[in-house]
Amino acid sequence: MINRITFFAALALLSACGQRNDAAAEPASAASAAKPGTGPAMWVVSDADSTIYLFGTFHILPASTQWTSDAFEAAMKETPTTMTEVDTKSAEAQAKMAALVQELGLNPQGVTLSATLGPERAARFGEIATKYGVPMRNLEPLKPWLAMISLSVIVMQKEGYEAESGAEEAILARASSEGDKVAHFESAEYQIRALASLDEREILADFDSSLDQYAEFKAYSDRVLKAWRTGDVKALEKETLASMREGAPGAFKTLITDRNRNWVVEIEKIMAGDDDIFVAVGAGHLIGEGSVVDLLKEKNYDVRRVQ
Repeated sequence: MINRITFFAALALLSACGQRNDAAAEPASAASAAKPGTGPAMWVVSDADSTIYLFGTFHILPASTQWTSDAFEAAMKETPTTMTEVDTKSAEAQAKMAALVQELGLNPQGVTLSATLGPERAARFGEIATKYGVPMRNLEPLKPWLAMISLSVIVMQKEGYEAESGAEEAILARASSEGDKVAHFESAEYQIRALASLDEREILADFDSSLDQYAEFKAYSDRVLKAWRTGDVKALEKETLASMREGAPGAFKTLITDRNRNWVVEIEKIMAGDDDIFVAVGAGHLIGEGSVVDLLKEKNYDVRRVQ
C-alpha cells in the first residue's frame, strides 16, 4: 500500500472486490444505526425526493479484514441502485483494458524501464522487485507508471492484501442479492488513459518516496487500514492525500480533483431526479479539501455524515 501516485493509481487500476460479515437484523435506517468509529466513513446526501449514500471503500484488503456495520447494511437495503467508480468485470471492459495497457503501458522498441529510471533508481527498484519474486527483466518493457503500479500490486498481494478481499465486491454481491441496478461513474478506458497521461517527471520524482514506503510497508499499511476501518478521515488524509497533494500536484489533479468534479456533476443529475443510490468509491475521493463531500457542501446540498 504505497502512498502518493502509486497508491491511488494501483487502487484505480485494480478491480474492486471484497468480503463481508453476516449481519444481524438490519435497522430501519442507516442514520439511526450510525456509531462513530464503528466502520468506514459514510455520508448521506438528501433532498425532498432523493437519497444518496457516499461510502468510502478500500479496493484491496487482507482477507481477514472485518469492516461492515449496521449502518452500511441499512444503507444498502434502502437503495435500489448501487454505483461504483468503474466497470472492470464485463468482458468488454476487460478487453478494452488489456488493449489499452498494451498501447499505453509498454515502452517503444529499444527503450527499457532501467534506462528511463536511471542507474540508481533502477537498482533500488530492481532490488525490491527481486525481493518480492519478480525479476527486473520482466518489468523492463513497462513504462514507469505501469511498472510502479505493477510492483505496488505485487507487494500488496505478497503482504496479504487481495483484490478478491476489497470492499466493492462485497457491495456488488450485496447489490446483486437485492436485485439492485448497478451503475458506474466512468469507464475503464478513462481510468487507464488518465494514468497514462501523468507527467513522467512527476512520476519519476515520486518513485523515490514510494520506494521508501516499501521499507516500512507493514507499519504504514496498518496505519492506513486502521484509519479506514474506523472512519478516521483526518488520519487517512494525512497518510495518503497530504503528501500526494503537495508532492505530485499534477497527478493529484488528474487522479483525484478532476474525477471528483466529474462525479459531482453526475450526482447533481441524480439529485435532480427521485432516485435513491448507494455510491461506493475509493475513500480518498470523499475526504479533504476538494473531495466529493466538500464540493457538494459548497453547492449547498444537505450532506451529513452517518458513520
